[in-house]
Amino acid sequence: MADPYEFLTRRLQGVVPSDGWRSDDPDWAGRTRAALRRCVGAVDEPWPDAAPELGELQGGMGFARRWVSFPSREGWNASGWLLVPVGLSAPAPAVICLPGHGAGADAIAGLIDEPYQANFALQCIERGWITLALEQVSFGHNRSANHGGEPSSCLLDSMFALQIGETMTGWRVRDAMAAARFLRATPEVDENRIATLGISGGGLTALYTAALDPSILAAGVSGFFTPMAHSILRFRHCPDNYVPGLARSIDVPDLAGLIAPRWLAVENGAEDHIFAIEGFRVACAMAREIYSAAGYPERFESAEFEGGHLFEGAGLLEHLAAAFSS
Repeated sequence: MADPYEFLTRRLQGVVPSDGWRSDDPDWAGRTRAALRRCVGAVDEPWPDAAPELGELQGGMGFARRWVSFPSREGWNASGWLLVPVGLSAPAPAVICLPGHGAGADAIAGLIDEPYQANFALQCIERGWITLALEQVSFGHNRSANHGGEPSSCLLDSMFALQIGETMTGWRVRDAMAAARFLRATPEVDENRIATLGISGGGLTALYTAALDPSILAAGVSGFFTPMAHSILRFRHCPDNYVPGLARSIDVPDLAGLIAPRWLAVENGAEDHIFAIEGFRVACAMAREIYSAAGYPERFESAEFEGGHLFEGAGLLEHLAAAFSS
């Protein structure tokens, strides 16, 4: 009997991305960023003219925490936990923290213990950074009502997005862009020092947002930075990872070329069962070439650690600290 996966793998091997990184083309980044925006969709709509909504302030933790909501698209508000250190004396750096599949923003902001996410928004607040734990579309508080008891509503929502010519990637990137816009309007935030940070599906959003929004200073990506052939086209993944036609345009390592010379740090577990370590090494080799060609090799950092699909974070946070102090 014929194996469709083997057939599709052979077809993928024959695909050469038309917009792959080129060091000899000074117009590559602008042209490719525009192509990527068209591919993921949903990121170029006009910004709604609406004020953010601020929830009740929670204190007594060494930081203040409140639920915030702010316009992202007409008829849709992005939302999440805003964490602000106590005793800020000057505009501070800010990090948009993006959870992977699971309990959502609660699991990175200290309300739920989900070990693979390691409450990494709290790790950012401990460094004195204003932190926005953004609730991704279809996760946590932003699950669709008909999620069927599943931890996320990604399956139905992602298919719906595709059916109307949009993508879950575009929806989530748009919310992260809205989060950056919200933070830039927050008096305590240094608008020139905003970073994205995420694990797994949150790593996807962190990476794509930095690639598509040049105002983002730095990105930290855990458990996602691998070529498609080593990850979403090799193992079973949630449909929220897929963008129609993307492999014919660009591969994941090429996104580093849309971020350079801004700062990028990536990490991967040696036993990660859905983002293969050999693919991570291939992607990192390409990213190092990209950053060397840009003249800023020190602005790319990679780390491997013993373990599986989880947030380790030490190297990522140190790299963001270096970006913020540059």
